[in-house]
Amino acid sequence: MEALDPVLSRSEVGMRYDEIVDKGLAIMREAGIEHWLNLGAETQSQNRLNREYMDSLTFEMRLLGDGKWADTRTEFFGVELPAPIMPAALTVSRVINKLSRWEDPWLELFASGVAEAGSIMWLGMGTTYELQRVLDQGAPVVKIVKPLQDNDAVLHRIQDAEERGALAVGIDIDAMYLEKAFDEKPGPPFLGPKSLDEIKMFRDATSLPFVLKGVLSVQDAQIGRDEVGADCIVVSNHGGEAIDYSVPILKVLPEIRAAVPDMTILVDSGLKRGTDVLKALALGADGACFGNLLLLAFVADGAEGVAAMLTNLQDQLRRDMSITGCKSVDGIDSGIIRPL
Repeated sequence: MEALDPVLSRSEVGMRYDEIVDKGLAIMREAGIEHWLNLGAETQSQNRLNREYMDSLTFEMRLLGDGKWADTRTEFFGVELPAPIMPAALTVSRVINKLSRWEDPWLELFASGVAEAGSIMWLGMGTTYELQRVLDQGAPVVKIVKPLQDNDAVLHRIQDAEERGALAVGIDIDAMYLEKAFDEKPGPPFLGPKSLDEIKMFRDATSLPFVLKGVLSVQDAQIGRDEVGADCIVVSNHGGEAIDYSVPILKVLPEIRAAVPDMTILVDSGLKRGTDVLKALALGADGACFGNLLLLAFVADGAEGVAAMLTNLQDQLRRDMSITGCKSVDGIDSGIIRPL
């Protein structure tokens, strides 16, 4: 790939990162739903600890060299991306539903912003109708299926996604024992735990790359690779809704990378900036996914807000890589990270 020259990007001529965030937060505060951006279980300590650990990692600056901007481009399952930055798997959103600003399905508007930014859309639980309308927006789609109690329903969604042209499919293993926000009753009740044999059955039902989302241990990563045959894992605490006091994602990430060096590894949960992406890449991730930040961008300005935020993050990462002497995604050096 040719090296990128500095260009006047969308983030420089449109809404800045802070403008998008401030506008989205103002809308949510007016509606009285700002607290829904932190849906961690019980005490929300996992989200606090995750952020504190991320903030404890600092960078060296490595400025002397070829005097060129970093090239953030990469590939994910054969698709070239402007940067290793994507949305997290999205489904019905309590935040969006409470605002009542968009007619269903709002996900297709979100996906059109993802397509404009040149990224990949990750889609969670939903109907085949929603999947097709999201695919019609032009961005490649990774379909993540919830662990529904009805295995036939899981198989149908996996096979339907392949038939409709999804890039990859997978399952949300961190939702097997239900999701929980605050002290509400865990749910939804149509989810349930799956045995290893059942998960292998889901993997065998498709020829597409298979993703296990919600890996937060070396044990699950190794089982996912060796026994399930997964191609990709997402290191995630499900936005804090899995278990209170879960280990910070970037703390366990290097151990997982060392255990499964041949796997594609993404991270999500609690990421906010391009510097967070660079920390994840330096510690072993191949890419990073954003959830709440992009929901906030959608609240601020719909599809245009999503496209602008993704482009802002891409630009942040390019500058951060340039300052730390990392001229390509493959050339990111873990030595740039200095724990406090």
